Amino acid sequence: MSSTTVLAESSIEDQLNECQGIEDSTQRLSCYDNISARQTAHIQQPETRSDDPKPSAMPPFLADLNEPAVFVSFGELDFLGNQPQAVLLGIGKRQAVKSFDWLDDRPPLTFNIHGLIRSQFDVEQLDTRNNRGGALINTDFAVGGELVQTLNNWNWRLSYTHRSTHLGDEFLLDNPEFADQRINLSYETIQWQAHKPFGNWDIYAGLGLITRSEPGDLSEVMWQTGWQYQGTTFADHFKPLWAVDLTTWGAYDWNININMRAGVEIANLAQLPIQVYFEYFDGHSPYGQFYTEDLSYAGITIMQHW
Repeated sequence: MSSTTVLAESSIEDQLNECQGIEDSTQRLSCYDNISARQTAHIQQPETRSDDPKPSAMPPFLADLNEPAVFVSFGELDFLGNQPQAVLLGIGKRQAVKSFDWLDDRPPLTFNIHGLIRSQFDVEQLDTRNNRGGALINTDFAVGGELVQTLNNWNWRLSYTHRSTHLGDEFLLDNPEFADQRINLSYETIQWQAHKPFGNWDIYAGLGLITRSEPGDLSEVMWQTGWQYQGTTFADHFKPLWAVDLTTWGAYDWNININMRAGVEIANLAQLPIQVYFEYFDGHSPYGQFYTEDLSYAGITIMQHW
């Protein structure tokens, strides 16, 4: 049996003993070198289990107000007959939980959970509010789960989401007439969305159905479509972005809400890329119980997708 075969089949201790028994110093050193080389060759990276959660190739919808992200935006809000300076804040995340094969010849499904909290503040009179800060207008909460599948040239996801909304105390103090009209709006939605990439472009569309709502007379059907462009990175750090999202709902009397974001993504400034946009929204309010009210917004938004 050759020395290479002995080294391959024996333990480290046996290999060392084998080398120690060699009288010729040159051959003995060569034997030790073979042990080191074989041990290095057998070092393996941890295997990726087939059921480990896999990130979906379905990108975030950059102009979708319901997309989980961390953001802050400052601009002018045209709302309820006023045009105050406003700050919009949000924190949200989509997290892969588990991927699993459902058919042998089909791509795996990934189960995600997602959540988003977003608030709107009237900061027009920030310096005259007796240290109360900006008036909180409304806070929206969303949490849910989804199944996502990445196919050869398109992706889909099926989600179920609970949403609830709450008027801010500061807003009610400044607008006492809304205390009698207060609605703790909440509903659950099942939504199917499809996405298809075309080079630097993405298009998507979706259909949603409300399964339960408070108040109970909300229109049940909503739909969405949109597109986005992610350009080629320049100067090693910057990528141009442009995105448009269109949504409508029976509760909006089928008027179309449009949200547009145009800006740049900056890499290497933080662990994850940061997007800086000029943002413009026009339509019915996407916030809280004001869904029957007209609202427009223009401002600068800083965002990061976790």
